[in-house]
Formats: sequence, structure tokens, C-alpha cells
Amino acid sequence: MMQPLNPIAEELNENIHRTSSVVYSLLSNLGKRIYLPKGILSQSAEAQEKAYHLNATRAIAIKDDHVMHLNVSRQLIPDLSTGSVFAYPPILGNIELRTAWQTHLKKENPLLKNIEFNLPIITSGMTQGFSLLADLFVNSGDKLILPDMIWGNYRLLFETKLGAEIHTYKFFNNEKRFNISGFKHTLLRQKHDKLLILLNFPHNPTGYSINQSEAKEIVDALIECADTGCHILVMVDDAYAGFWFDTDVMQESIFGLLIGCHPNVIPVKIDGATKEEYAWGLRVGFLTFALENEVISGIEEKLSGIIRTNTSGAAQLSQSVILQAMKTPGYEEQKQRNFEILKARAEKAKQIVTDEKYTDLWEVYPSHAGYFICLSLKSSNAENVRQALIHEFGIGTIALGKRDLRIAYSCLEEEEIGVVISAIADVIQSH
Repeated sequence: MMQPLNPIAEELNENIHRTSSVVYSLLSNLGKRIYLPKGILSQSAEAQEKAYHLNATRAIAIKDDHVMHLNVSRQLIPDLSTGSVFAYPPILGNIELRTAWQTHLKKENPLLKNIEFNLPIITSGMTQGFSLLADLFVNSGDKLILPDMIWGNYRLLFETKLGAEIHTYKFFNNEKRFNISGFKHTLLRQKHDKLLILLNFPHNPTGYSINQSEAKEIVDALIECADTGCHILVMVDDAYAGFWFDTDVMQESIFGLLIGCHPNVIPVKIDGATKEEYAWGLRVGFLTFALENEVISGIEEKLSGIIRTNTSGAAQLSQSVILQAMKTPGYEEQKQRNFEILKARAEKAKQIVTDEKYTDLWEVYPSHAGYFICLSLKSSNAENVRQALIHEFGIGTIALGKRDLRIAYSCLEEEEIGVVISAIADVIQSH
């Protein structure tokens, strides 16, 4: 028997429905049930804002107006304040970092410059961002459209964990371009009131990125589907945003084109400091919506409830490190230097794998961006090649399906790329 809704959840639902019936219709059963209790956290937040004399709500220890800590830990992080290292962060993240990331998005995405969109919500890495969206919007049996070549965690998050029904299309057409006709066909044959779409450019595993024309075709296909009355949540995976190495592809996220494209299309951007700030282990991700204030306030309350049930928020120290780095002189120059190194590796990888001497061994999927280049082996089994590489050469690669082999040039020095490619060729030719 279904438990009755908590009055707080009912009020949130009513507010969201009144302002955006589309967003309300996309909520999962959990999304409709979840809320942030008016308990310790909300009371602490109110006290933090209004208790001008003494604040006896926080479950932390204070001494001499500083967060109590161990000097052995403090010595490892001498330049940050004790509060920015040891104190609890807000559930949705450090407001200064959220504001800084919003500014960053506007700078890196010209389409967003004059668009109003909500402060990004901070997550414990991008994976938690996807997990939060899955909890909030996905019911068992909901239809999720993905390409056939994907980051494998999508299936775990949406299909295995929550029972979404995945429908796939071939990522590439016969000309090795984005398969817009396959995407559109898969989209329009779903005769449902609710659809979940996931877009990923630059693409993992191939490094493919779309151009302006392809982006417009994707948006047009979504509009055509939305015109049928379907409500669509579009999740934009921008894990590799900024790493565009070819000038003929779109140099920003498709998120900007999706905002306001149709009343029935609700886009959300998932990105992070993981790659963009070269901070993989700090586990700081961001969720960005473009919703009316009353709707986003309800969504934030519900996301706060979900976050409260698992991590209670991203690590304070990680957020503080990212924020301080973004404010430090030389930050942009250091990022550009790293970008140029990765661009040189991408160009080197493309130059080597497309050499005529390898024509009989593999085809190369188009790669314009990101961290990877992907080979389609013509006659060899990818897993067999992977096994031989690791056991005979001590070289690790990723096998995808029967024929595809992914190489992450991002973690190879430029002179090492040729060594890996040569070893792959040796394995194929000797087995």
C-alpha cells in the first residue's frame, strides 16, 4: 500500500505543478514523494542566516571562533580557512562556487550569455548528478533513448538501478557522422507522454563532437517529438566540455540551444570540475537547470531531500579547493597550457592511427574532442586484442563490444602514443 504523501511534499508538488505542469509530469514516483524535512538541517540553515548572537544548532565543534580541527590535518592545507576545510557545506553546495560556476558557464558558452538560468547545484562528482536525476525523474518502465556507443555507467544508473527501458540507435551513420535520422526515428516511434533523452558531446568513447548543423537537427527532432504532446527531459552530459580540438565542430554545449526550444522540453546540464579543472579525485560535479524560480525552488528542495538521504552534500574541502583555484592569478594560463598539451596528444593520436599502413587493420571513428580515440577493428576481436596487449606488452586499453577498442591518449605522453598504436598493430598481425 502506497504511503500518503508528507504535507511538505504535497505543497512542493502543488507549487511545481502550478508553475510547470511539464516538469511535474516528468517527476518519478520518488520525485513526487521526496522532500526536505523541516528538521535539523532546515533549522540550522535558518539559524545560520538569522541567529545574530549565538548559534547552538550546528553539529560541529568551535573554539576561538574557528572550526575545531587537528593541527596534523591543518598543516596539510595551510592556505584555506578552517571553515572552508572542516565545516559542513550547504546541501546544494557552496553558494560562492555555484555562482562562480554559473559565471564560468556563461563565459565558455556564448549561447548562455544572455539567458537566465539557475545557479548550478553541486554534486559529489558527475555520477551523483546523474543518480540524482534518475531518482528524481525515472520510474521503472520509463523510456530512455541512448546511442549504441555509451559510457557504461548509464545502464547501471538508469536501467539496472531504477528499471528504465532503454531504446538505442546507432551513433554513427554510414558516412561516420552523427546518425540524426536514427536518432529522430527512435525518438518519434516512442508513442509515450514522457521520454528521457541523454546527449553526450564530446562523446565517450569516440571523441566525436557535433557541428552547428547537427546540433540544430537534434533540436529540431526534439521539437517535432515535443509537438506531439510528449514531455521530454534532456540530460546533457558535458563531462568533456571545453576539450574541442577541431574548429569545425561546435565549441560549446548544446544546452544553450535546448533552453526554451519548446515548452515540453526540459534540459538539464551535467558537468564538473572533474575534467574541466583537472580535478578528477575531488569529485565535484554540477547540475544546471533553466527553470522558473518557483519551479527550481521546488526542485532544489526535492534534490536536497535526496542528497540528504545519501551523501548530505559534496565534500567541503573539494569545493573550497576548486573555488580558490578559480580565484587564483594564473588560473586561466595554467588551464590553457594543459589544454594545449592534450590538443597536441589528440592530433598526434589522429595522425598515427590514420596512417595508410594501418588501413587493413582498422577504421578510425571520427574524433574531434575529449580524451579518446576509438578504433573499429576490421577482423580482430577487441577483447582478444585487449587481453594480448595487457599480457604480452603490459599495455592497457578498453574493449567495447566485438570490434571497438578505445585508447585514452589523455593519459599518455605524446611519445607513448605511437608505442601503444604500434603494439595494437603487432597484436592484430600476429594473432
